[in-house]
Amino acid sequence: MTTFRLLAGALVATFNLLSVAQAGFDVPDSVFSVADLANGADTRPIKNMYTFGDSYTDNCNGARFWVKDNVNAIFPYPKCPPPPIGRADYGLSWPEIVQNYRPDWNVSIYAVSAATCDSNVNSQGSIDINGQIQLFQTRFKRELFPRGLTDDPATTVATLLVGGNDLALIQAKAWGTLPSYAKSTGSIQDNAMCIKSKLNALHKLGFRRFLLFELPPIDKGQMVGDTPAHAASTAQLIATRNSLAAQYSQDLVKQWNDNSTVTIFPTVKLLTPMVELNPAFKFKYGKGTYCNAVCGNPFDYAWADDLHVSFRAFTLMAYAVVKQLDPNWRKGVPLFSDIQ
Repeated sequence: MTTFRLLAGALVATFNLLSVAQAGFDVPDSVFSVADLANGADTRPIKNMYTFGDSYTDNCNGARFWVKDNVNAIFPYPKCPPPPIGRADYGLSWPEIVQNYRPDWNVSIYAVSAATCDSNVNSQGSIDINGQIQLFQTRFKRELFPRGLTDDPATTVATLLVGGNDLALIQAKAWGTLPSYAKSTGSIQDNAMCIKSKLNALHKLGFRRFLLFELPPIDKGQMVGDTPAHAASTAQLIATRNSLAAQYSQDLVKQWNDNSTVTIFPTVKLLTPMVELNPAFKFKYGKGTYCNAVCGNPFDYAWADDLHVSFRAFTLMAYAVVKQLDPNWRKGVPLFSDIQ
């Protein structure tokens, strides 16, 4: 089964992205706007960001465990070399792009490709969120004794983007295509409850600010949207998971009652017009036609493969993440208009 990011093995020729640079975007408010980012966002200053999740976030952690003796793979972020150590699309992960946008933020990536929320429920052999939290506690196994957050919680954000692999495994089981090496024993409701438990676990370690990403619109992709019936089923699961996770996160905020916040990132609202080829985002090729960051015209493709959006889409998402958390960033500049 294709994971939430397959790591390519072959190298390709280096491509100068500057040669395909385009002018920025003119995105109408009806398609996506600053208002879509503002709903309940915690916009206090940030110094540190810790990211957890799957290959939508991972830069090269997944491959590090396969090539742990390769000095180029040694943690921490950034400086991931090309595949098979770096990302399969040859682009940057969204946290790396955020770091480039905001060098004043310290961004740390603990996400691991192919991860599920809880490997006891859904698994395809990767490190789940509990495992990633343990990696955080030992600072990626560099410290003997585990510990919690030592940064100021008021200026530190934990991000969580996970569940795509859970959903894909749930669907594979329902469709009779679950691989022998994988397992799936839970529902999409269980996955939403898992999100709640992981937020709570991070809270116990001292985190007080969270950025929770909606599941992306992978129903528009080939893996879990290959037929109209499959796409409709997947879309319903995404809507259910996103709704429940948002509800549970607000339940936690009330339960904690300590000024903790959970900001929801509107992944579906942002990425849907991209993968549907809304002209505002200038993509020319949608589902079934793929390109990595070093093909001839990478900015034209909405998808990198059958489950992952393109690095260009991740660039737009990273821009929106920064704008959501800091509305004063590039204040007065129309949203996305200065992306090159």
